[in-house]
Amino acid sequence: MTRAHLIRAWVVLAALTALGTALHFSALPPKIAGSLILLAAWLKARLVLLDYLELRGVPGWSGGILFGLLGFVVLLLLLFLAV
Repeated sequence: MTRAHLIRAWVVLAALTALGTALHFSALPPKIAGSLILLAAWLKARLVLLDYLELRGVPGWSGGILFGLLGFVVLLLLLFLAV
């Protein structure tokens, strides 16, 4: 991974963290804000897995891990919305 990719990844991670913080303190209904925060967390996890762990170039592993991550996030979202 080049230095430019690392800097871009850090900027995106920082922006998603700031978005999550802003959503926490926003006036949005808790179900909507929580769902958007979970979406931001999924995007951050995906970025870390694909770029920092360099799984982007490994088709079998990246697909399987991302599928598992998506399933876990969907489960969390369903549990969050059910309460």
